[in-house]
Amino acid sequence: MKNDYIVRKTYYSFVLVSILSSLTATAGMLIDNIIVGRYLGSAALGAMGIVGPVSLVFSAIGNICSGGGGARAAQALGRGEQDKFRLIFTTNMLFVLMTGTILTVLGMLYAPEIALLLGAKDALLKPATDYLYGFFLGTIPTILLSAMMCFVRIDGSPKLPLICISVMSAANIVLDLMMVHVFHLGMFGMALATSIAYCLAVLAGLTHFGKNYCTLQWVKPTRLIREWGTMVVTGAPTALSRICDTAKVMTLNHLLVLSAGAGAVTALNVRMQTYNIVGALIMGVCQAILPVAGVFYGEEDKTALENTLREALRTGLLLSITAGLLLLLFPSALPGLLGVPAGDILQMATLAIRFFAIGMPVQLINMAMMNIYQATRNPVAATSICILQQLVFTVSFSLLMVDTMGPSGVWLAFLLGEACTLCFVIASILIRKGGKLRTFGDVL
Repeated sequence: MKNDYIVRKTYYSFVLVSILSSLTATAGMLIDNIIVGRYLGSAALGAMGIVGPVSLVFSAIGNICSGGGGARAAQALGRGEQDKFRLIFTTNMLFVLMTGTILTVLGMLYAPEIALLLGAKDALLKPATDYLYGFFLGTIPTILLSAMMCFVRIDGSPKLPLICISVMSAANIVLDLMMVHVFHLGMFGMALATSIAYCLAVLAGLTHFGKNYCTLQWVKPTRLIREWGTMVVTGAPTALSRICDTAKVMTLNHLLVLSAGAGAVTALNVRMQTYNIVGALIMGVCQAILPVAGVFYGEEDKTALENTLREALRTGLLLSITAGLLLLLFPSALPGLLGVPAGDILQMATLAIRFFAIGMPVQLINMAMMNIYQATRNPVAATSICILQQLVFTVSFSLLMVDTMGPSGVWLAFLLGEACTLCFVIASILIRKGGKLRTFGDVL
């Protein structure tokens, strides 16, 4: 049995790196949004919203490796299986290189078509296409950085992920400003700066392999397809969350362009950037459940599992309520940072942020439940929560309300989607438990 202190210590050792992992694939685009909004105007910021789903795809692949591969690697280390640990690391890195290469080639060949598919029209098409060309050049380092973080953290370099993201952020800011003011490369230069910044961050991460305590090694891959399959299945709900988010943003971009114009797309982008920053707290708290609960599940320690979920909910609710209150009090802070001018776009963006702030605690509970079910090998429950939360409810409510309420109906749809998902989770547990819900054990 693990006592509460050990559970807390183990859980919190993963929280910071989980938050950083949630930020890695989106931090570069977030910085680009800030620079674009302040120096290239609201139309360019709208184009950034159009191409945003691409970063979510990169993040989904990184989540497969960090969520699926990282959880299994932690279990292998817990059992003292060093050979298995190295095999998991090797197969994860090969998966990154394979998927990254495929996406790079497709992106460079079909950037205009991808921009159209994402909803870029008229004045948004060229800046969105230009950005995609530069962004796809950095596919491999962007995904690789997210995948590496979990492994170097497990292998004894807990501070290195923070150093990597610091290098990426600083380099991206400097390079973005140079691309805008010195080279005048516009949107392509912004994306190219991000790609170079991720390369520098990966180089910083590679310093782990020079440490005398490093046990990460490339080994001859065996049962490659089987290992990839296990990794994908284990990390699927976390990755599916990003994939559903991508489909949702694409759908809402099209819906808002048709119903309210490019300004509403810009407001949606501001809302998504708020999620990328503040939502990283929620995702980090919840994703830390995976490796910790996975080990306790393997040890059949139900008490430790309950304590892990309890600690995640306690920490997550405290952070989400605090962050939500700050957003309610200062909803225009991030739009101001992004350079959104006063007017209709600012009004739409601040209302979207307020609805997001109200829904944060509910979103935290839904994501925590998804991750605990994923860690305890209940993929049906985890996947159901993910699809309903990230896609079905939100898009359905948006379609119902956008004609009568305009963009406000979309912002409300996000909140209603979270609330309906939580009701689904509670109803499912009550049905399985004969209408009684007394302990955390009943939830599991």
